[in-house]
Amino acid sequence: MRNFIGTRRILPAALAVGALLLVALITVPLLVLHHTRTGANPATPSPAPSTSPIPIPSGTVTLVQGARLANGIEVGYPHTTVGAISAAAQYLDAVASTLDPDCAASVMRLAGDPANTALPTNLADSTVKLRADLHLPTSGRLAPPTAFQTTAQMYQLRDASADHVLVLLLTLSTFINDRGGMAQTTGVFPVRMHWSGGDWKLAAIGGADQDYSGLAATPDTQTAVSRGWQALAATTGGAP
Repeated sequence: MRNFIGTRRILPAALAVGALLLVALITVPLLVLHHTRTGANPATPSPAPSTSPIPIPSGTVTLVQGARLANGIEVGYPHTTVGAISAAAQYLDAVASTLDPDCAASVMRLAGDPANTALPTNLADSTVKLRADLHLPTSGRLAPPTAFQTTAQMYQLRDASADHVLVLLLTLSTFINDRGGMAQTTGVFPVRMHWSGGDWKLAAIGGADQDYSGLAATPDTQTAVSRGWQALAATTGGAP
């Protein structure tokens, strides 16, 4: 059974690495596209989901798989809100669970919205920034077992229409350093999805002038539920 990962609007976090307490000050959200940001002071939105004329899920969503693989990435999701949520989780999993800038860029060339030509470069740059914030070399191969993995645990929806959906993902990230020390943190990723060319494409990660960090909570807790989060269940079969 595959896990879907997608984590945090990366915030300052105290990371326990081995016997040390490492404070990683990560000043910008991983994967947020800087060209979508404005100078406005963002306000934390209400956790209440947007109303929409299209059918939207309520409660736990079981993620569906894409219809086919392309260079190791699932594509071909159904033109439904659940399809958009599933694609958002899978694409974020792929780009937020790598410390390889070239890999992140490759995923965006495949899964990104063609209208946003800056996505591959921006994702690669964000991965370099993440490596720096984790006190890792910003280029070259990393010593094993160094790894970073992000998993989407819960979701919310905003601005849902037939061809555009803003999927908020509450995530858990795990960092393993080259000595095998492990640290975890949680956060929120706003993932904008666009139906384009017969499939859901990732249009942007992050909002122009919106800050959703006030919705952060430990996944699968009453606090998370009180802030509007609903559960994601692992894929059990192919897309309908």
